[in-house]
Amino acid sequence: MVKLDNPYAKHRPSWKVCIPMLLVYPLLKWVIHYSYFSFLYQYSIALLILIIIAQYLDERLFTKDRIFSFYFPFERKIFYLFVMIIVLIPIRNIAVQFTPTPQLLNFYQGNIKTLESVLIMVAIIAPCEELFFRGFAQYNLSFFFGKYGGVVIAALLYSITGIAAHSLYLAVLYFILGIIIGLIYSRVQSLVQATLLHIITIIFMYLFPF
Repeated sequence: MVKLDNPYAKHRPSWKVCIPMLLVYPLLKWVIHYSYFSFLYQYSIALLILIIIAQYLDERLFTKDRIFSFYFPFERKIFYLFVMIIVLIPIRNIAVQFTPTPQLLNFYQGNIKTLESVLIMVAIIAPCEELFFRGFAQYNLSFFFGKYGGVVIAALLYSITGIAAHSLYLAVLYFILGIIIGLIYSRVQSLVQATLLHIITIIFMYLFPF
């Protein structure tokens, strides 16, 4: 039976959709602790592997209805973009109280040049993370656990990146950001919008490191 507060799936997902979700931790563990070249490139490959498996198990992943939303007013979409900017300010200010080192920025950038890392983050990582964690995980989990249950569990999956890096600081940041973007995604039901929100977070992270 479909959850009454589920804003997404109309068809019951197979239990097999959990397979790529279970692969998140071992894949990220490998990427973080066995870097053969740049972390960002290896992380991009890991995300693409997860998306390929997800697409095999969820044939509607790349459909127009999943990625775009034509039923939500444009001005409300712009409103949520501004909400994201406003919310990031206190998150950043609180985060820097716990460490003088901008851990989130250092985690992504590593040893590669800033411009290169920005391009990879914006062009590959932001769209892939949103497609997998929101468009696939949150979408399908919402059928079983309801609207808010899907948001929270998908955010926990997103926080596994910090757990794999043995950083409670990163895990908490990922969880908070996952909750915020997930809640907005549950409202606008548009992966394009979620990706734009993610890109705002990335730009904010480079301009005001935390």
